[in-house]
Amino acid sequence: MKTKLSALAAGITLAFGANVAMAANDEANIYQNGYSNDASIEQYDNNGAYASVWTKGNDNDAVVVQRNVSNANADIYQNAYSGDATISQSSASHHYNAYNQYAFISQNSGWGNDAWVTQTGSNVDGGITQSGYKNVAGILQDGSHSGWSDARINQSGSFNDGYIRQNGSRLEANINQTGKGNDAVILQTRSDHTAAITQVGNYNVGYVRQH
Repeated sequence: MKTKLSALAAGITLAFGANVAMAANDEANIYQNGYSNDASIEQYDNNGAYASVWTKGNDNDAVVVQRNVSNANADIYQNAYSGDATISQSSASHHYNAYNQYAFISQNSGWGNDAWVTQTGSNVDGGITQSGYKNVAGILQDGSHSGWSDARINQSGSFNDGYIRQNGSRLEANINQTGKGNDAVILQTRSDHTAAITQVGNYNVGYVRQH
């Protein structure tokens, strides 16, 4: 699944290219109902970009890539099992510092789902919500010295894994898990760390490292 999505994203990049002037207020939406679907949205060099993917069915993959964007929003909603969802928001290079990035993934009523949010820039906000069992969620944030980073993972069900890694200043991370046999890890580096793990149920494991 992930291999197919990578090939799809690469094809889109070659077809349209990314070397365009800064645009404004691009919006892209994909709706899919069925199974084994692939959805990919790429937005480059933009201020005010919005992307959303809505899928209903099993074994669906969704990827949103927003690069060199500010004031950007991306949402992925999946309702089934064995879905993969990925949102990547970042600067195109060190010459441009993207800011105000918001990413949210919701995977409901299923099992075996994977969700990942990766953000690089100033003022980044990432959230993942999953219900069911044997789901995996991860948020990776590399923030600037002057901005803030906020990450949240909410999982209800059994045997789910939640992982947050943050680097930057004014960091805040929260993982909430309800069920048994869940694992939660929060890693934070640099300055002004706030981390919280809440687990309700049996056999839960929580780990926080701040450096």
